[in-house]
Amino acid sequence: MSTEAPNTLAKIVGLISGAAALTIIAIVASAAGQDGFARGAIIGGVAMLVLMAVLWARGTHGGTAARIANGVADEREQRLFRDASADAGLVMFVAATGGAIWALFDAPAIAVAGIVLWSGLITFVVSFAVRSRRG
Repeated sequence: MSTEAPNTLAKIVGLISGAAALTIIAIVASAAGQDGFARGAIIGGVAMLVLMAVLWARGTHGGTAARIANGVADEREQRLFRDASADAGLVMFVAATGGAIWALFDAPAIAVAGIVLWSGLITFVVSFAVRSRRG
């Protein structure tokens, strides 16, 4: 993997692509009568696009998260990211399996999806923080 940062044009194209995808999701959700979902997608999507832009603007001076987002992370940071992602994936797999069983007993699909996504996010954040502190 190269430690050379992506150029500015690639970052701009990434942000524009994210905004375009977000717009399409919001339009489709709104057309399907899911206005709450459309609003939630816009709020969450815009928050992530802003976070990406901030991390990219911070460059190599913004800590581990900014270096990972800019593609200039060293081997230790890449290992931390990979291991935390693996932990999150495992927890999401277990949550999805439990959710599938729970769905057999008429669990709402939105609850199962929420549990799977939130368990993955929380696991990733905690795992990354713990692993980065341990060295």
